Amino acid sequence: MEEKLINLGLTKNEATIYLFLLKNPHITTGLIIKETGISNSRVYESLNSLIAKGLVTYVIQKYGKSFDASPPEKFLEKEEERKKKIEELVPELKKLKIEKEFRTNTAVFEGFEGFKTAFKKIIDDCPKEETIYILGFSKQIFSTKSLRLFLSNMNLKSAQKKQKLKIILDSSIKKTLGRDREKEKYTEVKYMPEGYISPAAIDVFQDYVYIFLWEEKPFVFMIKNKRIAESFKQYFNFLWKIAKK
Repeated sequence: MEEKLINLGLTKNEATIYLFLLKNPHITTGLIIKETGISNSRVYESLNSLIAKGLVTYVIQKYGKSFDASPPEKFLEKEEERKKKIEELVPELKKLKIEKEFRTNTAVFEGFEGFKTAFKKIIDDCPKEETIYILGFSKQIFSTKSLRLFLSNMNLKSAQKKQKLKIILDSSIKKTLGRDREKEKYTEVKYMPEGYISPAAIDVFQDYVYIFLWEEKPFVFMIKNKRIAESFKQYFNFLWKIAKK
């Protein structure tokens, strides 16, 4: 029986004293110490704890305090009170979770070094075997050679983490950037019909959205927001159905 009371949150001494008082009502501290074999200080400590929990009551008489165990139904009352507190707490906890999920963090990366930093962060922050959804660049007026070389090097690191890349490209770059990406082990490429133009590239994974502008001075905008990322994924999936291999 003691073990069952301990499972309900009582200490061993508290369980022993409560059961003793159930069997022996109106008992003084001295008798509790004598009959249970629990030390003086531990009895007082346990009695105070049981009183605070509403499981023991006492009356003061001329020869001192006498103690009684509260009815066992008190455990049911306490459980109901605990359940009510949990029910009140759960919505507050869920609200905190939702607020954190949809909190927005942003960052801006400038120049070619910033561009490289952003790409490295994507690979580092994206978990192993996670999918990265990519809307690629159209043909750029600025140097494509350096961009192709950099992307090729970055993919080697991505491949080590077995990150899956789903890429949609402008058909005008099928023989340049497209050819490079098609050779990558974990990459699947599709192309939009002629006339589609994408001056920016967009990478989406988990709660992150990265927007790349490949200009004379490159810029990268990072947004971390679950709702925004989900909307971009839906947009990507819509285009994926249109695009062709």
